[in-house]
Amino acid sequence: MSDKVGFLLDGQEVLTYDRSQALPDKQREYLDILDTQMDEGFILSDQKINKPNLQQRTQFIALNLVNALSKEDDNTAIIMFTYLVNRMPDLKQAKAKIKDSDSGQKIGVEFIFDEVKSEGQAIQFSPQEKLH
Repeated sequence: MSDKVGFLLDGQEVLTYDRSQALPDKQREYLDILDTQMDEGFILSDQKINKPNLQQRTQFIALNLVNALSKEDDNTAIIMFTYLVNRMPDLKQAKAKIKDSDSGQKIGVEFIFDEVKSEGQAIQFSPQEKLH
């Protein structure tokens, strides 16, 4: 089992986190500060969230992660990804896709908690004869 967690943006792995490396206390404190700030609420999908649960927090953080990557703000992106990995201990991979639409860009994020699915080629099978 791998201790690595990847973040994919539009199919490209852009960040990797190694869970086998201990998180320094200073960084852990910063993640706690993020939680304290989010306790005050935030806007998610045009909706005010007053008392966010873990799912809402991780969605909010993931969106900020994608925004940081699009602005080439690597430090913020790393902090956001560290938050996701540390607050979701079973996370194996996170995937984000940016889609252009008439109303602007939409960001979709998927969290993978079981096995990491390959983005490889589809395999075609030929129908088999029935076994008797």
